[in-house]
Amino acid sequence: MDHVWVILPTRRAVSVFNQELAELTDRPMLAPHAVAVDDFITEAADVQIIDSVSLLFELYDVFQQLEHQVEFDKFVGWASILLTDFDRIDQFLIDADKLFGYLTEAKRLETWNLQLPSGAAPVVNTPVTSQYFKLFTNLKDAYHRLRERLTAKGLAYRGMAYRLLANEVEARLLGNPLYEKIYFVGFNALSAAEEQIIRVLTKANKAELIWDTDAYYMQNGRQEAGVFLRKYKQIGLPGFKDRSGGPGLGNTVTTGRDLTETPGRTYRMVGVPTASLQAKLAGQLVSETPTVGGHTPRTAVVLADETLLIPVLYSLNETVRDLNVTMGLSLRHSLLFTLVDTLFELQRTLVRFNDPGGQSIPKFHHRQVTKLLNHPFVRQYATINELLAPDQPNELPKPLIDWLLGELISGKRAYLSSDELRALGQQDALFGILFTPWPDHDPTLAIQALYELIDLLRDVYREGQDTIEIEYLYLFFSLLKQLETTLRQQAQQTGAPGGRTPAVTLKSFRQFLNELIRQTTIPFTSEGDSPVQLMGLLETRGLDFERVIVLSANEGVLPQARKHNSLIPFDIALEVGLPTYREQESITAYHLYRLLQRAKDVTFLYTTTPDAYGNGKGEPSRFLRQIEHELVPAANGTITLFKPGLRLAAGADRQEAALLQVQKSDAIKAKLTTYLTKHGIYPTHLNQYVSCGMQFYFHKLVNIREERDLDEHIGTDEFGTWMHETLEAIDRDYRMRQLPVTKDIVLQVLKEQYAKVMSGRVADTGYNLLFYKLAEDIMVQFQQFQNEETARRGIRILGLEEHFATTLPVDIGGGTIVHVRIGGKLDRTEQLDNGTIRIVDYKTGKVELPVKMPNLRESITDAAEGRWDKIRQLWLYKYLFLKSGRANGYPVEAGFYSFRADPATPQFKTNRVAFSDDNDHATYIEESEKLITIFVQRMFSDDPFTMTTNLAACEFCQYTKICGR
Repeated sequence: MDHVWVILPTRRAVSVFNQELAELTDRPMLAPHAVAVDDFITEAADVQIIDSVSLLFELYDVFQQLEHQVEFDKFVGWASILLTDFDRIDQFLIDADKLFGYLTEAKRLETWNLQLPSGAAPVVNTPVTSQYFKLFTNLKDAYHRLRERLTAKGLAYRGMAYRLLANEVEARLLGNPLYEKIYFVGFNALSAAEEQIIRVLTKANKAELIWDTDAYYMQNGRQEAGVFLRKYKQIGLPGFKDRSGGPGLGNTVTTGRDLTETPGRTYRMVGVPTASLQAKLAGQLVSETPTVGGHTPRTAVVLADETLLIPVLYSLNETVRDLNVTMGLSLRHSLLFTLVDTLFELQRTLVRFNDPGGQSIPKFHHRQVTKLLNHPFVRQYATINELLAPDQPNELPKPLIDWLLGELISGKRAYLSSDELRALGQQDALFGILFTPWPDHDPTLAIQALYELIDLLRDVYREGQDTIEIEYLYLFFSLLKQLETTLRQQAQQTGAPGGRTPAVTLKSFRQFLNELIRQTTIPFTSEGDSPVQLMGLLETRGLDFERVIVLSANEGVLPQARKHNSLIPFDIALEVGLPTYREQESITAYHLYRLLQRAKDVTFLYTTTPDAYGNGKGEPSRFLRQIEHELVPAANGTITLFKPGLRLAAGADRQEAALLQVQKSDAIKAKLTTYLTKHGIYPTHLNQYVSCGMQFYFHKLVNIREERDLDEHIGTDEFGTWMHETLEAIDRDYRMRQLPVTKDIVLQVLKEQYAKVMSGRVADTGYNLLFYKLAEDIMVQFQQFQNEETARRGIRILGLEEHFATTLPVDIGGGTIVHVRIGGKLDRTEQLDNGTIRIVDYKTGKVELPVKMPNLRESITDAAEGRWDKIRQLWLYKYLFLKSGRANGYPVEAGFYSFRADPATPQFKTNRVAFSDDNDHATYIEESEKLITIFVQRMFSDDPFTMTTNLAACEFCQYTKICGR
């Protein structure tokens, strides 16, 4: 049998075939040549398949000869699509001259201006449109020249190898004694080249076809799984017979009735909320595989979405040790790829600023810097090398990364230069590698930086002892070497100085690297006879399993969403005979139904979450609908279908949402006592308590704080701080000294306070520039208003940013007295020429005070929709000022200067806050302390802290995730 060939769809099928063949003999024998079809074609055609990056450069050289002005970066964007089209053209033996002539004429029609509608402008040929149409004109020449170049070097792309063998099948196979007999086993959708090869061989009785089909889709003209096989049977390709004719029909008898007549089969269709939950459920199903009579059924875990491989591996029970993974582990899904991709993104978002001398300084965006520093490998490197922050007085050593990230936020460093980052990183080698700008037109420096990064990461991998990541590191190093070699060869061919090719930019280098990474996988060591197999749907071709678990059986994944990713329009592809997504859907259907033919136990898992795969549906595949409504009824009771709901483990059942609350234990009351005596009640804290008890509990007692973040844009809170600081500086340095306040002075102080408050934040472009201009307008108009008010009403400033505090003993019951501290910070106190003292609070936000107000006591204790928050604030400010004794008998009112309502005419907004008609100060203090006592006693009552029922209060709350809102 040394001259007998068995051609199978996949290498996995080859491995299983050899195992099955070995079990059929008890003595040594010469095995036939069992090979995958791609390997057979390449060997028979006597060519070497070129790698994708070298192929791109070959095509680029071709286009440079045809169009000297072709830009490499733009070329890379469509070159891979064109190469895919070339591959399909050759596999399906399309007349390239006819196709490209047809395509050129179709594109020419797009510029035809005959019979334009009235008023329509004719198409004008611009350099861009001319280049666009010239691309299609050059396609035919590019196709032929590329094939000529590759043929001269003994190279080919996949489709070219198929076409070569199809055109020379007589010379290469019929007359070659090495190919005595060829069996094609388990095929479905043949390309035109494969069909041509098979026709010639079968006609000469040198080849036989062994199909694997089922009457269910062969006899049903509407079932898409049998589209190709029915066509082959109709046109007379040999090998189609029906098993019902009895035994003795030879080894080509393959058409059976397994799908509808095999008894005792069970199908399950289970919807789960998330993709990760599919992996957990699949792991549980594998661990629960039943063993009958000492026999463990062969189980296939089929991943329609191959990105689930790692989650599935981690979800398998430790008892599952006999396992084979047919599919490779993609380098694209590794932590190493995320690190490299983040590094490229850091370079892509580089921004150049001009210093006062006009010199351009490149700076990195803080978000990309933060993302890179938080990467697990960078963190682990810092831990292994014990990188610590600079010594801080009276502080314990802090990890360098944590300290550095804190410095970015506290210093508002939205953009950082390479020198700044190296200094912050204590000049460690890693910071020099990560934060050195790469020139756009020299990828060799990027390659060198990645080599240096690999050297530093070796220690990280060695410490982590992660076998898979070590393999990733080796593969990535190999890819860099391959890409570097290709770039050097290209540079030598183009004669670029210094061994560098000017065509390849950093952007196109990244595209090349991503293409290589996409194609690269870690192959697992094969355990072919393992009872559990993990594979993609394509790897199941030619294989049978007793038990099948299919993951991601969602529409848009199985089959894939309809896409026409080609330079050849859909209608032209149909006209010349190129396959489209319709043929691909039929192929997927066949793979699935063939997998089901001999399976006794099948489970389909799909996600129920909308848009889980970017298709906006989150619904089960239509194949599942077909199985439920077409196959199961046709099986006449031989298939039992279950659609179970997912039930969580005991104790994890979802309960009805309830209001979150915390009982006031002795420990919590002790914390509350400490808080009130040490920190005290401020207006904002009291409003927080009245608005939502849980918010007060989280913020003041548990001390949960939102993680600080840095935004290059000016935030509303920072804008308010900047405005407050500017107002205080102007009042302190000018108005309290009776100095004039002019527009120039306002703008100068505003600029000085910006530098102080905003630190390194840039304000000369974009969003920040708009905010800065807004601040200038507001501040100039307000100060003009202040000048007018001072002249008209004789405003005299009494104090700025003053802290007022007092202590009030409160009996909380049981003879316990808590000495509650009440405090507040008054932005400004001023006195009019009529003696009235005004307590002023600046508001850059919107201020709406109720026009009609009921009894003051009722208003302050009412929590309805936060309506009285600002009244409560005015009430406490006035109480603190009166309690200080500084009123001296003058009338006192509290209010706001708001800049939000109408910046052109800002006015003092106030409401009468009083407990008596005569607004007596003593009465006000007495009534206020009664109210404070009520609030404090309510805090210490046995009623729990409870979340608010007013959802509007939750809109900007930082604790919504904790509360489940």
